Amino acid sequence: MRERFGRERVRDAATTGVRMINTIPASARAFWRDTEGVVLPYVTLMLVVIVGMAVLALDGARYMSLQTQLQNGADALALAGAAELDRLPDSEQRAVHAIHGLLANSNLFGSGPNRTVQVAGIQFFSQLPSSDDAPMSSATAAPDPTLTRFVAVTVKPVALQTILPASLFRGSNAVTTGASAVAGFDQVVCQFPPLFVCNPYETDGMTYEGASGALQAAAADPTLRRRLIRLHQYRANEYGAGDYGFLDSPSLGRDDSALIDALATVRPTACFLQSRVNFRSGFVVSAREGFNVRLDMYEGAMSANKNDATYRPAENVRKGYVGGACRAGPATNWPIGSPPNQATGLPLDRTWPHLHGQMGAGDWDFATYWQVNHGGDGRAPPTVNGGPASNANPPSRYDIYRYEIEQGFVGDRSPGGETGAPTCYGGGQLSAAPDRRILHAAVVNCQSLGLAAGTRTNIPVAAFAKFFLALPLTRSQTDLYVELVDLVKPGDSVNNDLVQLYR
Repeated sequence: MRERFGRERVRDAATTGVRMINTIPASARAFWRDTEGVVLPYVTLMLVVIVGMAVLALDGARYMSLQTQLQNGADALALAGAAELDRLPDSEQRAVHAIHGLLANSNLFGSGPNRTVQVAGIQFFSQLPSSDDAPMSSATAAPDPTLTRFVAVTVKPVALQTILPASLFRGSNAVTTGASAVAGFDQVVCQFPPLFVCNPYETDGMTYEGASGALQAAAADPTLRRRLIRLHQYRANEYGAGDYGFLDSPSLGRDDSALIDALATVRPTACFLQSRVNFRSGFVVSAREGFNVRLDMYEGAMSANKNDATYRPAENVRKGYVGGACRAGPATNWPIGSPPNQATGLPLDRTWPHLHGQMGAGDWDFATYWQVNHGGDGRAPPTVNGGPASNANPPSRYDIYRYEIEQGFVGDRSPGGETGAPTCYGGGQLSAAPDRRILHAAVVNCQSLGLAAGTRTNIPVAAFAKFFLALPLTRSQTDLYVELVDLVKPGDSVNNDLVQLYR
């Protein structure tokens, strides 16, 4: 039994050995024929390409992001500069200051000393090329700030260190990008009366820039602002300093009644561009009916509007009239009434040495005005230049008008019975805004532009200004007695600055 079992084990072992011997060549042959591992070299090579493409895509995204950041910075700088281009002599200086003063943030991907957005160049132009495809080298450079409408800003290029080791392929490990932008400005005024004034501060022989500078200086100087100006309505001769006339607008009618309505209404429908306005032809004697509404006088075409808030007067309409309600008329020897000083409107200047007799010296009789209208109430006069107002230290008429409103002196009564409160108007509550004694007007440098009779279209505006209507217009009178108050600026209710990118 044991011998038989032993022989079987030996036979099985031999069989297994034979089988193993027979299997070895088959395994070798299978290993030799196996091709699955051949893909490994290809995977190794493709992995390098895939990683390289991914890094290249990442560098491209970083480059585009950097370029976008620089372009946004250039756009912001150009817009900041363009917002100052209001055609006044210091506009370019203010634009440069605004550009350099704008906060410059660091970009995300740039490197080196120029990582922040920095200005490389600033150029000013009066006209851009007619086609956006044309280079900026064909744009018209602005000869002086009063003609500057556009600003071009170029920012310094910024370096970007790449992740891809391009130096292995004899390339550069850094790329640079920059940006530039062009922005422009045009002042737009809306709800604006169709009125223009030939710059009263322009003198014979002045350049356009000089005339604009004189206007700007006058608006900044209190001693010049208190000079009373007598504006003549333009008739048929050459336009001269101190003339006024009317503007043409598609939103207004062409007849005199539409013009009078636009001068009288609280919010006219017209808008005007600083870059160009059109003059309306014709002399309009009845224009006074529109102007006088502001002083509680409803005559002619305006007689039916005394109960309409759209034609409300100013809060303070003191003008030296007596008689009461809608029947009031100028006091004897108006505007300083007598005897003995019944009522007194804001007096004329004593001397008129400027603008060929159309502009006073600012030496008006403040003492009489104050005594007649407020002396009986013991009112303290305002302070001017650190001291009480007097004939030797006069304020502007506009300052007195505002002082009476702010201090509650409008109801003070003169010997003739006049107060500053409207008595003819019956349309309800008055409003402080807009100030109805303020006349907005486009100021044009008529002399330096050489405007001849009949010139009416595409006329540039030196600035939009605010004038105080000191006195009403009496019958058959067309002259306006005004003081310059200020230039229209951002924040004024009529102002709508148009600042935009062009490139």
